[in-house]
Amino acid sequence: MKKKSFFNEYLGGDVFSKFSVGRQLPFVLYVAFLVMLYISNTYWAEDMRLDYKNKSKLLENRRVESVSLQAEITRLSRQSELNKALKHKGIKESVVPVKRIVINKEKVEK
Repeated sequence: MKKKSFFNEYLGGDVFSKFSVGRQLPFVLYVAFLVMLYISNTYWAEDMRLDYKNKSKLLENRRVESVSLQAEITRLSRQSELNKALKHKGIKESVVPVKRIVINKEKVEK
C-alpha cells in the first residue's frame, strides 16, 4: 500500500474520515469561537468609532451654534439696539443722569 503525502490527505478529504478528527473537534470549535469573537469585536470597535465621530461632529456644530447665539445676544443687548427695539413701544432713553443717594453712616447712628 502506497503511503499518501500530507497534502494529498487534506486535499483528498481522507483526514476528515479518520478518528483523530473527532478528538480535535473541541479545539476546532474553540478556534471557530475565537474567530467569531474577533470578528464581533472588530464590528463593535468600528461602531464605536463611527459613534464617536458622529458625536464629535454634533458637539462641534453645537459649539458653533452657541458662539453664534452668544454673538447675537451681545449685539442685541447693546444700548443702541435696545433703543431701536423699544422705540416703537414708546419707551425712550432717559436723558437725565442718574442721581446717587448717599447715606452717611455717622449721621444715622446718632
